[in-house]
Amino acid sequence: MARRVVHHMDLPTLIQVNKEVVALTGEPHEYSQSDGAKMAALIAEVEARANNQDFVEAVPEKASLLVFKIASGQYFRAGNKRTALVAGLSFLRKNGYSIDLRDRDLVSVIDRAGVAAADLDDLYTVLTEKAKKSPVERKGWTTTVTQLVESNRRFLRDLAS
Repeated sequence: MARRVVHHMDLPTLIQVNKEVVALTGEPHEYSQSDGAKMAALIAEVEARANNQDFVEAVPEKASLLVFKIASGQYFRAGNKRTALVAGLSFLRKNGYSIDLRDRDLVSVIDRAGVAAADLDDLYTVLTEKAKKSPVERKGWTTTVTQLVESNRRFLRDLAS
């Protein structure tokens, strides 16, 4: 049986996520060149993570790392936790999992990760408890991100306040 391949997010997609979530509130979409380099390193770290595990184990582990690092890393001037939420859920959708973006436990653990009150294990626990198998998102990353943001526009805007 062929091994399933994990669909990884690239840097332009991560930047697009932040651009879309901050546009909802009129905040600036800004990041420094050094933050861009740190994001590229993060994406490489996520790609390298859990490669010795099978697909079912690797996807939540990779998603947890992606979300945790974005929420706690402050790569963008604004919207880091919202970017982490949308990026993580887009990653999960592209790999055949879903979680309700409005799930209180998920939002809470991401918020706490952003202020160093939750760690990677806390986030992994919530993701593995809440993630459900779903059809793999066959659309491109841009369409996946845009649809996720548009369908949760008001909620994401409210998170900014």
